[in-house]
Amino acid sequence: MFSQASEYALRALTILAEGGGQDWVLTSHLAERARIPVHYLAKVLQTLARRGLLESQRGRQGGFRLARAPSGITAWDVVSELDDSRALYGCVMGESECSDATACPLHSLWKTIRDRFIRVLQTTTLEDLARFEATRPPSGRMAAVRPGRGAERSRGRE
Repeated sequence: MFSQASEYALRALTILAEGGGQDWVLTSHLAERARIPVHYLAKVLQTLARRGLLESQRGRQGGFRLARAPSGITAWDVVSELDDSRALYGCVMGESECSDATACPLHSLWKTIRDRFIRVLQTTTLEDLARFEATRPPSGRMAAVRPGRGAERSRGRE
């Protein structure tokens, strides 16, 4: 559904949001916890810093932090900065023109689903993602997001 850049960004920003978003966190630390290639993540985070969602600081005490409170950044803010949202408005059947006036057979269904999907992204904050992550059982990639869970367990340490 999302590009790899958006997926990685949401995972890394969820980690930042768990700590309130105001602590400087090194890219290498975020990459390790979220199991993301560090060089790819660095490019994604730099893009988000240029676009105003993150602040960056060089040096030993540097890294990245959220530019606003986790409650003030939505999943849509992140995804729309990294992905071309125009693709959501194209015809799902590939027709060159598809609108309310020239609808394909799936137009109404897709429009309803798309609009709800975008609304959910626009109302889901990083704070919501962090809260959810803190309460769910460990599984898959995001199990590494919480220290002491996932990656450590899979290596036999607690």
